[in-house]
Amino acid sequence: MSGETYSWAEMMAISIAHEMSDGEFGSVGAASHIPAAGLRLAQLTHAPNLTFFCGGSGASNPKIRRLTESSADYRNLVTSEYHYSLDDVVDFETAIRFDFAFLGGLQIDKFGNLNMAMIGDWENPKVRGPGTIGLVFSGGFKSSFIYTEHHTPRVFVDRVDFVSGAGWLDGGDSRSKVFRPESSGPRRVFTPLGVFDFEPESKHMRLARLHPWTTVEQVQEATGFDLPVADDLQVVEPPSAEDLHLLRTEVDTDGVLRRYGAVGGR
Repeated sequence: MSGETYSWAEMMAISIAHEMSDGEFGSVGAASHIPAAGLRLAQLTHAPNLTFFCGGSGASNPKIRRLTESSADYRNLVTSEYHYSLDDVVDFETAIRFDFAFLGGLQIDKFGNLNMAMIGDWENPKVRGPGTIGLVFSGGFKSSFIYTEHHTPRVFVDRVDFVSGAGWLDGGDSRSKVFRPESSGPRRVFTPLGVFDFEPESKHMRLARLHPWTTVEQVQEATGFDLPVADDLQVVEPPSAEDLHLLRTEVDTDGVLRRYGAVGGR
């Protein structure tokens, strides 16, 4: 266990790294520096054969040591192993070749559905987002991970105003009636407050692991729906000295993730 101070963004990246499996092939979107850092850390530790693609640039397995805040940054291209074309990406998605994707949204609901299009009435929205963008291909991933930098009741809502990316739809077996069986719903949700999974039968989002600087009550207060808690709820261990060292010397030498503010350490 490390006694160093760390930020919640570093903790999120490390939590993501620990969820990754060797040999998987997945993708991240444009504003995905936290997942990208986690994936690179996983490659440097337990998953050297993990492959990820940056949807914003076409870069595969960028090895830049200065973390870019957008996967569309050209620096990812010049340090990548391969450049994929948009045609390649669409082929991968329609053939369900991606093992996972990291997805986010303006709104996230209790069944992991995502909204990036608009908030409010369709004819007169309060907020307009960028649109469905890559979320429309949620049926082209074998599974997905959801991440967000903001955990508030305005983000985590009972029901999204518009489904840009399908999670478990209405829960239960509703997703299986729409998508091919090779395409499953979201596995985990990563936020500054903890790690969440989905109940096996209802597919309702639930709290699985709590970050050490918060409580179950605080997480529930920050969530816009009743949040079940896993029977084996765990508190996430602080980052190890090895994880922090690799993250700061091999992945994020400019300290992008540390700018989010310290939450742990001594």
